[in-house]
Amino acid sequence: MTVIRVPYTSDPERRRALFDRAAALLTRHGTFEGTPESGVFRGSTPIGGYAGSYRVLDGTGELEIELTKKPWLISTHLVEKEVRKFLA
Repeated sequence: MTVIRVPYTSDPERRRALFDRAAALLTRHGTFEGTPESGVFRGSTPIGGYAGSYRVLDGTGELEIELTKKPWLISTHLVEKEVRKFLA
């Protein structure tokens, strides 16, 4: 299990826009259940499956992502880098 914490906007409209973009990506490769504040996801890639959950840490301006499964060929650092790029 890996936990990643990344900056997350507190503006509700920007959160909804980011969530909608992420949801569109997740539905192409897997499934998710949740809101812009918390939820779970799972899916697969050609090199392995992934699964986890996410939640907003109240009062911190951060999103916590807990990966419970990821392809072993993909480093946690790379996952975090891509999440930060997506949220920027």
